[in-house]
Amino acid sequence: MEIEFQEYKDRLFEIILGESYHDEFLNLINLLSKNGKSKNEIYNLFLEFHAEIQIDDRTKKSETVYDNLSDFMDGFTEWSKSLKILPNEPDL
Repeated sequence: MEIEFQEYKDRLFEIILGESYHDEFLNLINLLSKNGKSKNEIYNLFLEFHAEIQIDDRTKKSETVYDNLSDFMDGFTEWSKSLKILPNEPDL
């Protein structure tokens, strides 16, 4: 079952606009994973959020917010060629 973006939208904005967005995103990802959400579902949630920050009034004029989220999402592929979402996932 896909993650409903609207359910997490406000929380994602709260996180990205906060000081410790990186750690808070990891906490959210851990929670989603523990609740049975797949890597693909989590990644799609962040892709939808990535598009949303470009049009939302809270963030659309902030290159810093866009860059912070982009840098965080770049970590998804940097952690491993197997598309680790969490940095502590075992290698395949």
